[in-house]
Amino acid sequence: MTHAFKNCSNLLGTGASRGLGLQIVESLVTGGFSPGKIIATARNPDGATVMLNCKCWQKNIKTHIIKLGVTCQQSIERAASEVEQLVQEEGLNCLINNAGINVVTNLETVTADKMLENVHTNSVAPLMITKAMLPLLKRAAAKGTGKGMGIHRAAVINMTSLLGSIELY
Repeated sequence: MTHAFKNCSNLLGTGASRGLGLQIVESLVTGGFSPGKIIATARNPDGATVMLNCKCWQKNIKTHIIKLGVTCQQSIERAASEVEQLVQEEGLNCLINNAGINVVTNLETVTADKMLENVHTNSVAPLMITKAMLPLLKRAAAKGTGKGMGIHRAAVINMTSLLGSIELY
């Protein structure tokens, strides 16, 4: 996987405190073709003990951890500002929207609030994060080399693990 990122200067991954997001960022940090800067987000970076205790993070000066609560517009805007300070004129080549939740419920216990929380976190939040990062993505795309679309210019990758599945419940 990491070979695909050899032409990527700066990458941002959401939901990197555990699970799939943590695995993606760890693979990029330890891979042979690591992006220039890897920016990982977590709702509570101080409480992300698995991420903070990982030796590959501690030794890598290209890796940055910032706070991002994906359902809070203020947090999204604050994170976009921090990312801009980190990437500056280079822009952001890759945004991986991975943060997600799994609201465990069934027909008897489901509530409108639970469903709205699920939709907000798994659908609306990635859109709002992409919107906030769009100027940085455009900046990188304008500086990118080569033709066509791809991570060598700028890309948004929306993904999730089973946490985002509505099929399971």
